Amino acid sequence: MRILIGILFTICFSQIALADTTYVCTQDGMERKIEVAYLGTDKVPCEVRYTKNGDTQILWTAQAEEGYCEAKAAEFVEKQRGWGWECVESAAVMSEPPEMAEPTPPLVPEEQGLE
Repeated sequence: MRILIGILFTICFSQIALADTTYVCTQDGMERKIEVAYLGTDKVPCEVRYTKNGDTQILWTAQAEEGYCEAKAAEFVEKQRGWGWECVESAAVMSEPPEMAEPTPPLVPEEQGLE
């Protein structure tokens, strides 16, 4: 029973994805987004996405080096600020794993009518 609970616990928490980091930059009514998107449950693989005028480009990607996407995004945000954009980090919504059914507890003898 303990093994089953341990396995279920591991499965549930291994599917929790990291929250993407998004910066929103504005200037004269225009908006740009710089986003660090995590493609799994860890910090890598990841990609830095840049959205301008509704078009999204992937500027950088990392497969193994943790912190690479975050550093590149931060550098790009600073460039935007240098060009006169006001950039703020926005609250990102964490992607959630698919709903999992609650495990049914085993019946105890009283519930089975085996008293």
